[in-house]
Amino acid sequence: MADVDHLYGLPLEEFTPARDAAAKEIRKAGDRETAAIVAKLPKPTPAAWTANQVAREQPELIEAMLAAGEELREAQEAAVQGGGGRGLRDATLAERRAVDEVMAAATSYKPAGKPLSRAMADRLRTTLHAAAGDEAIRDALADGRLVDEAQAGGAWPFALEPTPREERPAKKRAAKKAAAKTGGDAGATKRRGAGDETGGASAAATKRGVGKRGDGADGGAAKRAGGAGATKRGAMDDEAAAAAERERAEAEAEAEAAAEREAAEKAEREALEQELRQARTSLRVRERVFAGTEEDVENAKDVVSRAQASLEQAQKAAQDAQAEVEAAQRVRDEARAALDQARDTVARLEERLD
Repeated sequence: MADVDHLYGLPLEEFTPARDAAAKEIRKAGDRETAAIVAKLPKPTPAAWTANQVAREQPELIEAMLAAGEELREAQEAAVQGGGGRGLRDATLAERRAVDEVMAAATSYKPAGKPLSRAMADRLRTTLHAAAGDEAIRDALADGRLVDEAQAGGAWPFALEPTPREERPAKKRAAKKAAAKTGGDAGATKRRGAGDETGGASAAATKRGVGKRGDGADGGAAKRAGGAGATKRGAMDDEAAAAAERERAEAEAEAEAAAEREAAEKAEREALEQELRQARTSLRVRERVFAGTEEDVENAKDVVSRAQASLEQAQKAAQDAQAEVEAAQRVRDEARAALDQARDTVARLEERLD
């Protein structure tokens, strides 16, 4: 296809005649198919034209913005996979700063000799944000060949925002997994406590058995009674120690589970706060876009009113002019009649003189 890239760097008002001239030259060269394609190239909107000029004259700003958008997409994917929200917040702020720098540069351009209206500037900002999630917009911006704006609400920063309903269950599952692990550790602790209790009882029994064999038959009933009391006290001490160990393990497990629940609740709250901030940002953008469209509607109404007033004035002027024409025609007819009468009078007088 013929090189038409230069068309997007021309002043906006020169795009259409230059495009038509290029199509005509291509048609003369015999390539009617390409000429038809070139003739249908859409004219950029004022916002798109402004973005193209920034891309062509200050490409480093667009490159930085697209790089920030790439980092934002990666941070979003990491957050969705449970990587936390700090990286996403930092990437979001960096992308917004990059867009602000492009918007600051855009104010120096005047499409068709007029500065961007507030509504058109809002649409340009929406389009720049949308580049983070729309490959077609990214490519067009990188080439400086954007022709239209992204639809408000249909692209970044709204469509690519992390959905809290997807983040929160992932974090809850992580919390449940940690709690299950804590419970397993507590069970193992309990089992170890029971094992220690059994081992302690066996050791005590062995010790008592050895003691009894060492005492011999001369100890008599008194010694046997004393040995039984010692055995009972040892068993009670072991049982109390095991119970204390179980209570300690259960308290530790409960504390760990509570910490996990607190961390999960904190993460969920942060996600909700992030969602609220993004929703408020989205609301402000939509309010600005709506206000801009209302302003455009009012301006259009004013233009129509002025045009109607001009039309009415023109119609009245036409009616007045028609009336003047008719009056002039009557005067002319009267003058012609008077002229004819004067000629007749002159003719009769001449005949009488002859």
